[in-house]
Amino acid sequence: MKLATLFALSLALLPLHASAEAGAAPVRRVPLIYCTDLFHPHEDPDDHFDLATVYSIPEFDLRGIVLDQGARQRLQPGRIPVSQLNHLSGRSIPVFEGLATPLVSSGDTGTNQPAEFQGGVRFILDTLRAATGRVDFIAVGSVRDLCAAFNRDPDLFRQRAGRVMIFIGEASHPDVREYNVGLDPHAFVGLMRSGLNLCWVPCFDGGLWRNNGHASFWRATHADLLSAAPPELIQFFIYALEKETGDPIEFLRQPVDPKRREALFRHTRNLWCTAIFRGLLVEGAPAGDAFVFDPVDVTIRDDAAVRYGPGPDAKSVLRFRVRDQARYDADMTAATAAILARFPVAPR
Repeated sequence: MKLATLFALSLALLPLHASAEAGAAPVRRVPLIYCTDLFHPHEDPDDHFDLATVYSIPEFDLRGIVLDQGARQRLQPGRIPVSQLNHLSGRSIPVFEGLATPLVSSGDTGTNQPAEFQGGVRFILDTLRAATGRVDFIAVGSVRDLCAAFNRDPDLFRQRAGRVMIFIGEASHPDVREYNVGLDPHAFVGLMRSGLNLCWVPCFDGGLWRNNGHASFWRATHADLLSAAPPELIQFFIYALEKETGDPIEFLRQPVDPKRREALFRHTRNLWCTAIFRGLLVEGAPAGDAFVFDPVDVTIRDDAAVRYGPGPDAKSVLRFRVRDQARYDADMTAATAAILARFPVAPR
């Protein structure tokens, strides 16, 4: 898809299994690598909602998962929730720890970091080299491993990387450093300067916890998100939210405790991603009313501040935009709930 193309997604109208239900052509599978700052015990369990969404979208041919911030992964292993969803879905999606520490420049390849943290970058490059077509990416953390992989072989990325959807940054306040940018400012600068087919989803617009229309942030209750989800997935979220330490697979086999389910449903969740992932499935410019990606020219300063407009160093990216702010929270919540309701629990 050319950067000049504008695409939109109607989350309320797009069926989750359109091709299969209509008896039409088989579902188009999208090869995908997913990069996430997922931890257990969690730092923010929105990452668990994101992971469950990726597993629940049948069009994604999920090739593997790269766990951000490899040094922290040794203390709070994101492998635990991945192993749970692999078990529930009957899949064996491989998972790799990413680079341990921030990049030292926007062109840093990360090759000087310890060998035990090279798995994520190596997996990204090996997957691209073996691909016969393009591979898409979603990154919901620091974008460190993506940037380092690009720096090691930019030509390979230009030949084999498809759309790169990144959830990071602040849309309108250059002086506000959003959390994901702060994790690795050089990685953000390097990836935004890469010239890849970026679908940029700012986390905030107008300052922290604000969304003036060019950010993905919204809030939803767990009850609205999970009431129709299968009980096995409810157990997954109870394990995550309550920071359980027992056997993660055995916990999933237990029946849901009604009191713990009720406690889970009382919470409200900050969200940035989930159903937006389905934007990768959209081709062309279909009619829609939930969100759209517009081409914009951006220049990234060395301090990771974003400036808009043409310039000698400007790059064209597709930036997220809410189409109807009055309906956005409700539409995103309903779309996410519908996806999670169809989490593919494998028969036992």
